[in-house]
Amino acid sequence: MTGELHHLLLQHSLVGAGLPPQETSAAAFAAGLQRGINNPAVLPQLFEVRASHVLGALPREQVSEFLSGLLIGAEVATLSDTFAGQQAISLVAGSSLTSRYQQAFAAIGREVSAVAGDTAFQTGIRSIAYAVAN
Repeated sequence: MTGELHHLLLQHSLVGAGLPPQETSAAAFAAGLQRGINNPAVLPQLFEVRASHVLGALPREQVSEFLSGLLIGAEVATLSDTFAGQQAISLVAGSSLTSRYQQAFAAIGREVSAVAGDTAFQTGIRSIAYAVAN
């Protein structure tokens, strides 16, 4: 849902209105990530994102990266209370999302293991097929 929210905000809200083509920026993502981790109440920060690029504090080409970091950071900060102690965390996603979530969990001091989405799907289907056959 985080990716869907990111898309909706960029494409169908004032946060992304009138933006030029977006570019990759590790620095903008990291800045958004820290902001989201430090203050997971995203709603007020969405106004700040809009104001920042309108007033020139955030390069207009990097809004997508900052917003991605903000949303992922807030999600991970909120989830951190859900995981007891050092309970293992496994990520199942594509490679680009995996690296972003690994960075987010590392920022809050948590290690994660990663499994490619296709691999997890195939393993699950094989397990179901085996269970049905036996």
